Amino acid sequence: MRLMTRGWLATAFLLVALVLPSQAQQAPPTTGFEQNGGANWTTHAEELAFLDAVAAGSERVALSEIGRTLEDRPLHLVEIGAPGPHSLEPEPIERPTVLFVCTQHGNEPAGREACLEWLRDLAFTTDPTLVRQLEEQTILFVPTANPDGRAANTRGNADGNDINRDHLNLETPEAQAIAAIVRDRKPDAVVDLHEFGATPGVYDDEILYLWPRNLNVDPQVRQAAKTLAEEYVATGARANGQRAGEYGRQRVPVFDYHISQTAGDEDEGIARNLFGLRHAAGLLLETRVGGDPRTGLEDMTTTAVRQNRRVDTHVQAVADTLSYMRDHGPTVQFVNESSASRKTREGAEQSAPIYFDGQDDDGTIQGNGDADPTVVADPPPCGYNLSEAQLNEVSIAFLLHGVSYSLLPEGGAFVSLAQPAEPVIPLLVDDRGRRNAIGADPVMAC
Repeated sequence: MRLMTRGWLATAFLLVALVLPSQAQQAPPTTGFEQNGGANWTTHAEELAFLDAVAAGSERVALSEIGRTLEDRPLHLVEIGAPGPHSLEPEPIERPTVLFVCTQHGNEPAGREACLEWLRDLAFTTDPTLVRQLEEQTILFVPTANPDGRAANTRGNADGNDINRDHLNLETPEAQAIAAIVRDRKPDAVVDLHEFGATPGVYDDEILYLWPRNLNVDPQVRQAAKTLAEEYVATGARANGQRAGEYGRQRVPVFDYHISQTAGDEDEGIARNLFGLRHAAGLLLETRVGGDPRTGLEDMTTTAVRQNRRVDTHVQAVADTLSYMRDHGPTVQFVNESSASRKTREGAEQSAPIYFDGQDDDGTIQGNGDADPTVVADPPPCGYNLSEAQLNEVSIAFLLHGVSYSLLPEGGAFVSLAQPAEPVIPLLVDDRGRRNAIGADPVMAC
């Protein structure tokens, strides 16, 4: 159930400001994008002032700096809970948690605007359903995951690196900051907000989605992400009069028949896959950048209308994700915790293959060419021996992925697969992995 539209919330905030005394008389802050009617995106300076105002005006909010970019811009984490941020409780407990990662690609800004609006709305809402959700769950936002790229309107960060290909090796400060959140806060669902360029008639829905497709992801975690995508995000978009589909899936224009899947591979450096490998229901969302006559003439001709449509689509998807968490938060939390236990046991027993390529079934006649795994370790090793130099090379990634290891008397280290990070370790250290950082020696008997 969708609780509120952006217009409804704006009206509600105005009424609250009019009728309630004291602090409520000051209306909640607005983004630069809202102030100019969607003609221009919120600037970096406007975002910083907005976040400070939200944090100062609501006791529900904790605003923290979790890193700095190469150009020394802050990376922020916003935590929202009721009556206050749950991590600040004297004895915090693990509640179902959802994390929204916004605008990893700097030239895809609509997700950032939606996240800014939603974190404000949650900070000040009086809706009893949302307030109760904030009491029972934790909502996290990284409002701008690539501030340097947003400032330059570029896909990559200041070095030109694609952050959304760096979630395994963790060489960029932006990916490192996100990995630390996943390690420390253990989010149960992680939604990564992007935008895409459309191919008219073939690949042009208002919103596209995709779950973790890497075969090393626990099947129950994958299914939780698919449920979020298909039963909540897609259903919510269609109920709102928008077209929704699987990311990368091409169709025959006349019959709307899906014939191929040309994107959405198993790459372990991509956020949604890595989130799944770290026992979270990772989901990629992509909204259409270009105008479309089916959406209305103004969508084709008026920048503000088109940009508002892009933001509104993400706003709707965030609302549907919150609905999913209300319905399934405790369940997906249990699934993820069980996944970590299962992977630890599989690593100890050497009972599950390790896949270095291949992905889940794409459900089309013509796949993207590598759906069937060809490089598989079966039986898998029970661990890996690393030299001292190799350990130094992956030490930061180990720390941020929560990988434990034992130092060896002769130097170097042994890393066992009998731990929750079992799905990540071989992809990082085995030379059969497409993004492996080192060529560690597999150990077959422990």
